[in-house]
Amino acid sequence: MVGLGAWQWCLLQLLLMVVGVCGRGVLLQLNSPYNTLTIDPHTIHFTHTKGEAHVRWGLTLPEGIDGEPCGEGDACLDFGVAKVVVTTEEHCQKVSWVTTNLTELKDCVSLEGHWYGGGEQVFQPWPIEKEPRDETAFITADMLQNPSRWYGGLTEAYWISSIGVAVRVEETTPLFVSVPDYDDDTVADELCLAARQEQPYVAAPYSPLTLDYFLCSAEDVRKVHEASYPKFFSLPESVPDARMMEEPIWSTWAQYKTHVNVTRVMDFAREITNHGFNNSQVEIDDNWENCYGNAVFNPDRFPDPKAMVDQLHSEGFRVTLWIHPFINDNCEAFEYADQHGYFIKDSEGQTQKTHWWQGSSAGIIDFSNEEAVAWWSQRLLDLREKVGIDSFKFDAGEASWLPDVYTLSVDERFWPNAYTQKYIDTVSQFGGMIEARVGRGTQRHNIFIRMLDKDSIWGSRDGLRSLIPSLLHSGILGYPFVLPDMVGGNGYLGLKPGRQLFVRWAQANAFMPAIQFSLLPWDYDEEVTELSLEVTRLHSQMGPLLQHLAEEATTSVAPIARPTWWLCPDLESCLTADQQFLLGDDLLVVPVVEDGATTLKAVVPPGSWLQAGTDQVIEGPVTLSLDDITLESIVYFTRQSSNNV
Repeated sequence: MVGLGAWQWCLLQLLLMVVGVCGRGVLLQLNSPYNTLTIDPHTIHFTHTKGEAHVRWGLTLPEGIDGEPCGEGDACLDFGVAKVVVTTEEHCQKVSWVTTNLTELKDCVSLEGHWYGGGEQVFQPWPIEKEPRDETAFITADMLQNPSRWYGGLTEAYWISSIGVAVRVEETTPLFVSVPDYDDDTVADELCLAARQEQPYVAAPYSPLTLDYFLCSAEDVRKVHEASYPKFFSLPESVPDARMMEEPIWSTWAQYKTHVNVTRVMDFAREITNHGFNNSQVEIDDNWENCYGNAVFNPDRFPDPKAMVDQLHSEGFRVTLWIHPFINDNCEAFEYADQHGYFIKDSEGQTQKTHWWQGSSAGIIDFSNEEAVAWWSQRLLDLREKVGIDSFKFDAGEASWLPDVYTLSVDERFWPNAYTQKYIDTVSQFGGMIEARVGRGTQRHNIFIRMLDKDSIWGSRDGLRSLIPSLLHSGILGYPFVLPDMVGGNGYLGLKPGRQLFVRWAQANAFMPAIQFSLLPWDYDEEVTELSLEVTRLHSQMGPLLQHLAEEATTSVAPIARPTWWLCPDLESCLTADQQFLLGDDLLVVPVVEDGATTLKAVVPPGSWLQAGTDQVIEGPVTLSLDDITLESIVYFTRQSSNNV
């Protein structure tokens, strides 16, 4: 070792690979300044300064097979039928499996501590171990079509934990995820990552099967997120429309469903004004077209759309339109798009039809085809130019809507989730006033991402209690510009929310990045109308803070709406608080989400906090039980060191 300096000797020791250590069963060990990864015959031990994560590895290897050291990466084992290579990348260790012999690769991460991230869900858990799940393809999907099978449209293969460990699976992995509960205690035990070349993944024939994932470490859940997120994702490049953060959006959907026409739109807008409400825009939702996908107003229901839009503009409204990526095969535009090759096709160039909620047989635009994108986009530009439409609500875009047989003009290793990415890349050109409901590696765009349709119920199954977990989930995945669904939900199956549910929903929305109405407060009574007006006033007052936090989100991984553990990552009560959130670091919001509640529990982080409407200063950390909760109660706390609120 002559000639090695002290630092060189230390570095050599840090990168030392130990093979076959007698008596310990260690197959290999890899050390770095941040962590140690040790592989024994059954478990990967990922050890760092604050804890240890465990991964059951190589679960599809034949029994009794031995691995031989190989000379790749920082550490390597070759089992003949498969090979695993481990490399160090800063505070992370990358585990890379590859095989040409096995049909599946699978490792399972033990869910020690509390875990967050992954896929949007109908029962949106916070943390995720609260909701065990069977295996499903980890793609962007319309989860409402099959809640037990699919994750939602806002889905990233990224998880973080209270033990200071993050997991990130590479996008080139054909990933199937399960969150099993082995002991039937309703709490999931593992996060299982499996790779298989089967539908909906379509890899090149005979290409190697890979399972690539990172294990990253830091001192706690916040620090591991702050260190790991920038390694894998981008921050938003700019902020969305400011007026959408300050004033309520008004959609025709929940109120009228598909029964829209010029009279209803104009009456809708005038009632909004007459009842004293402000607006960001009025949104004309489903069924404005003469045929789904034609992008032409129905002349019977909208005989002069430009005059309608001009009148709405004169009354202080901006106007947006509902848009989707489908063209039903009975529409005039279908034949033109089909002849020009604008739809998703098979490998022989034949259009492959799909179905969706407003069409049993339709083409779906291929957003990986530049000519298709140009044609489809120009039709929307024409609507802006000729009719005066200000912007658009973009629906769908999930990979699950692709037909069973499909091709995309991008690297096959990224199919099918690349479809969502190309869709968002296309719609984002229309600026920061748009909304979409999907995201996959598209965090850089300055657009609002809407929660998928909520039901008009109190509970956790896509009801009011799912609202805050959905908000927090979006922020951790890097989508801070959250547009909650309509206040009170969508009223599906004729289930209009009761007055108390409607008010509590509006109050929970008051501090979120945007607020959206469709069901009308004045259809209840004067009290509901006044309480809803108070919510919009409060939301407007939050506008400067929301815009400040939106700007901050372009330079920091901190979401606009933050989990309570952002300020107390080592406290159990903070780690499991799922019905409250921080707006920035200085405002704690604790909505009422229980039917008929007269008491409320609040987990207050460290520091001095003033409860709004009182002169009571509370020293955290502490869990409070608040009494005398009434329908008027909007509970939030401001940190006394704050100059922002």
